[in-house]
Amino acid sequence: MSKPNRKVVRLQQMRAQRASAAKVQFVDIVFENEHGQDETCTLPTQDDWPVEVIEAVERDGGDANIGLLRQVAVPPESFDRLVKIGRLTVGELKTIVEDLSDEAGTTEGEGSGSSTSSESTPGASAPTSSGTTQAVA
Repeated sequence: MSKPNRKVVRLQQMRAQRASAAKVQFVDIVFENEHGQDETCTLPTQDDWPVEVIEAVERDGGDANIGLLRQVAVPPESFDRLVKIGRLTVGELKTIVEDLSDEAGTTEGEGSGSSTSSESTPGASAPTSSGTTQAVA
């Protein structure tokens, strides 16, 4: 018998759908090192932060954002270099975390209350939302 008040989510299917969705999965933070050369710290968007890493950072009593960003940065030492050499400020850290969160926003039709993902997708190829009026030729 079916259970009408229950939704079943298959993890592998959900992962395949997420992988095929055209969305930003990583944000590159480029900063100038002590030699005047650009270095890059690549961070996954919040939707792609491993839950195990979040739990480990919180269990160790570290700051969730800083510890987590340190763990998920590619290459791993790049976040520490961004902080020290790039002289990252608290305000800039907040902006980076907000950008990671915004880029991870759900796309239209995924049912979130509010999403800013449309702000980061310039050049839409065609209107996709239902309820819009077609232009008369």
